[in-house]
Amino acid sequence: MQKRNDLTIDEAIRDPMIRLVMKADGIDPKAFERMLRALAAEQASDDVPPPFLEDSGSGRTRRMRHFAKPFSEASASW
Repeated sequence: MQKRNDLTIDEAIRDPMIRLVMKADGIDPKAFERMLRALAAEQASDDVPPPFLEDSGSGRTRRMRHFAKPFSEASASW
């Protein structure tokens, strides 16, 4: 069985910490669940890969480098 790191929609909606944050932010749990399920359905129906996967050449490398740069510049201050 494959281990997963992400919560399912059901787990996220029922998670006590997420519920507390939604309550503090005034988010309606039912509306949030509807939004998540609609986005998941839309994503599942897309047969087109994300744009960053379409180009395997130097353009993709340049874009990936652009997004990775802040991570290499970040430093932890303990």
